[in-house]
Amino acid sequence: MIPTRRAPSVSPLIFALIVASAVAPANADSLSKLVDVTDGDRLAHTLCINCHVVDTKSPVIRTDRVPSFSWIANQKGLTATTLPAWLSTSHERMPDFSLSRDEIRKVSAYILSLRTP
Repeated sequence: MIPTRRAPSVSPLIFALIVASAVAPANADSLSKLVDVTDGDRLAHTLCINCHVVDTKSPVIRTDRVPSFSWIANQKGLTATTLPAWLSTSHERMPDFSLSRDEIRKVSAYILSLRTP
């Protein structure tokens, strides 16, 4: 009988760890974005709701001409880079909440989640 050469085997556990490590960063990133959107929703309903419509259940523009978050989210040129930059500067008609970078990231994630396809 001629000896056959066997291919090296990989244990199922090692294989599972390799696959999990390849998939985990994408899942962690998605989870992180979901947490940011959820926290941003909470912040918007706490800090911004007195002036803005912060969800999609109300009018796009209030009678006092303050834009809703869904209207803001659908503006051309608004990106995950431009929105936090805009929120980190003071505005004439907005109170200065002095949001932290973390809060700005979360509110931005929430606003951008309101975009319509």
